[in-house]
Amino acid sequence: MAAKNTKNKKPRISKRHLRKELEECEVKFQVLFDNVSSGVAIYETKNDGQDFIFADFNRAAEEIEHIKRDQLIGKNVKDVFPGVEKFGLLDVFRRVYKTGIPEHHPVSIYKDERIAGWRENYVYRLPSGQIVAVYDDISALKHSELAAQMTDQCFRAIADYTYDWEVWVSPTGRMLWTNPAVQRITGYNVKEIMSMRNFPREIVYEDDRERIVKAFNSAVNGSIGNNVEFRIVRKSGEILWAAMSWQPIYDTKGQTLGHRESIRDITQFKEAQLKLEQALKSAV
Repeated sequence: MAAKNTKNKKPRISKRHLRKELEECEVKFQVLFDNVSSGVAIYETKNDGQDFIFADFNRAAEEIEHIKRDQLIGKNVKDVFPGVEKFGLLDVFRRVYKTGIPEHHPVSIYKDERIAGWRENYVYRLPSGQIVAVYDDISALKHSELAAQMTDQCFRAIADYTYDWEVWVSPTGRMLWTNPAVQRITGYNVKEIMSMRNFPREIVYEDDRERIVKAFNSAVNGSIGNNVEFRIVRKSGEILWAAMSWQPIYDTKGQTLGHRESIRDITQFKEAQLKLEQALKSAV
């Protein structure tokens, strides 16, 4: 009798062993589901993927939405979150259910009468046909961004209406920003002044260039200066007297961002001073 060939025969796995492995996988999944930092919602589909019923909801999602799991399991997502259709997420659910292709629903603001916040969702379909949404509440980050934008807008509004000519210069000496007052003082508009390769030399009266270049380099190196007087050659060729003050700018970590210059038109003051000096000489 020929011996049986058992060399390539796979060992038989018992049902008990399979059940044990399945139970272990379920435990691991539940631990991950309950402790992941992102919100996770699992939905059963109804009416050929037109409606979605809550099947599960993790702890992070409870904290994000301020609602308990047992308050929504078995309920239609539209009943719990009435703003979901307007939010656009329901259309994503329907597409993912039909195509099986995961989708990213980008950062958007969700609102209803109970809750509001910025959400980012990733949606995919399980082999069982269930729909899963993994999402994060980025409201704090979004509010910080909006606050920064508001701060920047306020700064721009104030700086744009400041009477003096304001300039922000990089640590390497390149002009980063200037306000519209530049045109009143120099005759050059913002675009023209920003395109100057040899700022501030190009607009400084020849006899004053050495002094102002020295002050400019000192500012680039982080010093503070006040009322350095010099003459500006306006676009029209007219000579104007100005005084420049500057100070370094730092970020919240103390790293230098460059320096700020404030330039004031002092022509009337200099003319009055000259007249006074002449009057005093005549009186002597």
